[in-house]
Amino acid sequence: MKTLLPFRSHALLAALLFPFLLISGCSSDHDEADHEGESEEEHSDEDGHDEDGDEDEHEGEEGHVELTEQQFRSAGIAVTVAKSGRVSEALTLPGTIAPNADAVLHVTPRVSGQVRSVSKHLGESVEAGEILCVIDSVELGAAVADYMRDREMVRAAEETLERARELYAGRLAALTTVLDGAVGIQERIYKREEDLQRKAVSTVRPLLEADKAFQMAKLERDKQLTELKAERDGRLLALDVDVRTKRINLTAATNMLRTLGLSPEELKGLDEASPLLAGEYRVKSPGSGIVVNRHVSTGEFVDAGAKLYIIENLSSVWFVASAFEEQLRLVRSGQTAHVALDAFPGTTLSGTVSFVDYHVDSTSRSVGVRITLDNAQLESWPEELPLRPGMFGRAQLETASRQVALVLPEAALVHDDAGDYVFVQVEPFAFERRDVAVKHVAGDMVEVTAGLEAGEMVAISGTFLLKSTERLGELGGGHSH
Repeated sequence: MKTLLPFRSHALLAALLFPFLLISGCSSDHDEADHEGESEEEHSDEDGHDEDGDEDEHEGEEGHVELTEQQFRSAGIAVTVAKSGRVSEALTLPGTIAPNADAVLHVTPRVSGQVRSVSKHLGESVEAGEILCVIDSVELGAAVADYMRDREMVRAAEETLERARELYAGRLAALTTVLDGAVGIQERIYKREEDLQRKAVSTVRPLLEADKAFQMAKLERDKQLTELKAERDGRLLALDVDVRTKRINLTAATNMLRTLGLSPEELKGLDEASPLLAGEYRVKSPGSGIVVNRHVSTGEFVDAGAKLYIIENLSSVWFVASAFEEQLRLVRSGQTAHVALDAFPGTTLSGTVSFVDYHVDSTSRSVGVRITLDNAQLESWPEELPLRPGMFGRAQLETASRQVALVLPEAALVHDDAGDYVFVQVEPFAFERRDVAVKHVAGDMVEVTAGLEAGEMVAISGTFLLKSTERLGELGGGHSH
């Protein structure tokens, strides 16, 4: 037993030391590998080459952005060439959208009455001639009744006049026949006596008596015909006066209904079954537009002239800008204007100055400048009639034109706290950030006064991706490849 103790002690000691020897050996191997790697890197640095020798020479440069072709295509990057051009100086004026006052319609009834029904409500679109509401009006019913009565009286008077003409024409024809017959008989008697006298068969006295009777017959004929014609003329004249009087009354009744808004077609169609005879007054829209105000409810009584609806045709609107007195010399009618609204950033609307107010506001010392705009749909907000009265914005008026060395669309500019810069294309899919100095001019353009050369290609869309990628490089994230 005593001989075994030293052996066991040595074995136990070896077992305890083995892990430490193993760890020490591994550390030694790693150190050798590290030294070998350092030697290779030092050797590579001495020769000026490495395994990534194909890396772009701009890698790590500040402001340099590289994209893959896929990134370039997906971002929709478009470029334009920086070149000379003609620009217009701009006068910027604040203002708001207002309805076109020439297209604002105030709808009022022309008779008083009780509202039976309401057809159009706030915010609805209407067309010219559409019924807005219906009013029961005693006044309208009485006016229609007067018109129909006068129309029938004119018709009756005209028929009476025509019948009188026919009657007197018949009487004159019959009397003329009778009297002409009597004259003819006396004429034959006179000619017979004249013939006998010529043959010396009869004395002179019968000839004279026959001549007298013949002349008396002609006088009687003329007398009776004249009397009948006088009677006819007097009667027809009286009837004609009556027709004219009734026509005047009908014209007055017609004008009354036309004043109340009835069309000629409605007047022609009036009969005993017409609802207009019962006083149904239809308030119609005088034009097309949008109902922006309504002051009428079913069952209420309204007076003639009460303001029931306000309808605005917003197909064109006004941008009313304010120009101070010292700016007026730069403003004139017919000027081209570019309007930008706070509601639609990035959207520019084109119009013309249509009116410069004649009065200076006593408080603000400014003058209203009216710019007419078409209210067409916008891509940024595909609602109908997007330009809504009350929207705030700014108008740029083109005041003077001049030639400049370099001009770019304003969309090419990128802004930060340090100033303005652009991205210049240096390779098909590589861009370089370039600080620039610019001067804003009219029409979403800028004059570049420093930082660019003519002929350089500048990104005008997709700049957000370029800016994000460039920032990522600044933060140590590298470039996108």
